[in-house]
Amino acid sequence: MQNHQPYPMEITKQKFRPLALRFARLLPLSAAVLFFLQPAGAQNTPQNDDEPSPVNAVVKIEVSTSSRSFSLPWIVLQNSGSGSGVVIAENRILTCAHCVSDALFIRVRKNNEDSIYHAETEFIDHDRDLALLKVDDPAFMNGIIPMQIGETPQEQSEVIAIGFPTGGQLISYTRGIVSRVEDIEYTHGKQEMLAVQVDAAINPGNSGGPVLDMETFRIAGIAFQGRDDGEALGYIIPAEIVNCFLKDTKDGRVDGIPESLFSIHKLESEAKRRYLGMTPGQSGCQIARVSPTLGTNSIQEGDILLEIDGYRVANNGSIRIEGNRIRTFSHPFYLRQIGEEVPVKVLRKGKTIETSVRTGKYKSFAQRFLYEKEPDWFVWGALVFTTFSYSYAEEVSFQMHDDVNEENLENPDDRFVMLSMVFSDLCVEGYLGMSDTHVRSVNGTKVRNLKHLVELLEGATSEFVTIGIDCGDEQDYCLVVDAAQIREATPRVMKHFQIPADRSKDLRVQAQKHPSGERSPAK
Repeated sequence: MQNHQPYPMEITKQKFRPLALRFARLLPLSAAVLFFLQPAGAQNTPQNDDEPSPVNAVVKIEVSTSSRSFSLPWIVLQNSGSGSGVVIAENRILTCAHCVSDALFIRVRKNNEDSIYHAETEFIDHDRDLALLKVDDPAFMNGIIPMQIGETPQEQSEVIAIGFPTGGQLISYTRGIVSRVEDIEYTHGKQEMLAVQVDAAINPGNSGGPVLDMETFRIAGIAFQGRDDGEALGYIIPAEIVNCFLKDTKDGRVDGIPESLFSIHKLESEAKRRYLGMTPGQSGCQIARVSPTLGTNSIQEGDILLEIDGYRVANNGSIRIEGNRIRTFSHPFYLRQIGEEVPVKVLRKGKTIETSVRTGKYKSFAQRFLYEKEPDWFVWGALVFTTFSYSYAEEVSFQMHDDVNEENLENPDDRFVMLSMVFSDLCVEGYLGMSDTHVRSVNGTKVRNLKHLVELLEGATSEFVTIGIDCGDEQDYCLVVDAAQIREATPRVMKHFQIPADRSKDLRVQAQKHPSGERSPAK
């Protein structure tokens, strides 16, 4: 997998790289405006000092954040950093979600004055890595002309990135060329979508800032991540993804990107295409798996997907849109809103059928990233349990198995539970190496979620409790503990390791509603 990294908000001391210096040029503000933000041939036109500069719409965003450790969920982590943003229509600031996620408070600095303004997050979309901020102070808009959103740039287009990256305090302008336009993984939300690769020097602090098309001087995209294994490899969220995000907010909430709710097998084997009854002129892919949420009136497993949204599907799963540009088969889906229909054409048992696929979200045993959310936990003796999430997996470098994303849930509340930590104590002697393992059962009963695990542990009446965990082997490993020793150890472990409560707030509320026979040291 390619290693795309979102640029961190923190501005740290770094040495300039020679190739970056070719593109990065700090210009006086007036010179930058005259050269970059005026149409060709107008660079020598005198600027009226009374007219607001177009780049006044680009702002610096300073954020203080509060997040949690996901393996030791009661620990609060505080940090600070900075990024960039741009004022667009309706006096909102468009920026990256990873710049303002888990924000305690947000400060905005304008390029044309020294005042500091406080902003709030109005909408945040972690799938698309975009956010909208609002500033209530009406004085904030003085001297600002909102920038307009244009179109996704094509290969070899010239662009300019504007923002407040590392290397100085003033606004920065870097020019470059569009190298590629293709799907990559958005590191912040772990979603694959369209992105634009540019060779402009985009550095930490540029995240959230606009990248303008040099022909139209409109926003072609938003700078958001780079590669740590190459030179001059910056990526921007293209205008069409930005527009999907803005449309998503129209109903007052963010639903995130829709998914196709099916998977495919490529059909690059000519023999297999003939075996499946495809004619020499046909191309497509075979439907491998269909989400149960689609029902039976849409596509079916085994169908040959011939067209999506009017675009012919190639044997390798790609489509060609206007301008003969190559996109993945999921392209028409993530450009829509959740619940919308995408027309498709399939080959089923030799017959061509036209139907549609409703976009939605996959169900999963795993919680996604827990931005702006507190993880849950339960301490039982020297054992710490928590619900599995992408945030947890990323923190502890846990390799997710295919069954984590299995969508055929027996119950909508089913979630994987992790044994995140085994503290050193005599009650768990011999089990210190069992941290970061998936809990499957308690006393032979399958664990549905963390609340269910708490009920099983606190309701156990036997002398010994067995906990089945997945160690990656064919057969689960079984932890056997003395229940009385574990219960006796809980207050001792909490005091020694300074754990404020034996369970998270949501589980404390649950315990108050449904008290069990075991007295808990929860505070």
